[in-house]
Amino acid sequence: MTTQCLENDQDLIRSVNLQAGAISIGRAGDNDLHIADQTVSSYHARIFTYLNASYIEDLGSTNGTYLNGKRIQKHTLHPGDMIKLGKLEIEVTKSN
Repeated sequence: MTTQCLENDQDLIRSVNLQAGAISIGRAGDNDLHIADQTVSSYHARIFTYLNASYIEDLGSTNGTYLNGKRIQKHTLHPGDMIKLGKLEIEVTKSN
C-alpha cells in the first residue's frame, strides 16, 4: 500500500510506500513524515506495517487521529481509507 499526503486544497505533498516497519508522523522535525501544522502534535501518530497489513496508531495527540471521519486509537488500514491529522489528509492507496 501507499499513502498520498494531501493538503487542504488537495495538492499532493508526498507519497510514501508502506513497507515493513514504522513511519512516525508529527510536527517535530525528527518524524519520518514531518508536518508543519500547529494542529498536529509533535509526535501525533505512527503507521506500522507487519507482513501484508498496515495499521495506524494515535500517539496520544491533542487533536486526535481520524480514519474515515471517526476518531481512532489504533486501526487497520485499507486502500481507499482517508486519515485526517489536523488539516492534513492522507489517502491510503493500493501500490502498483
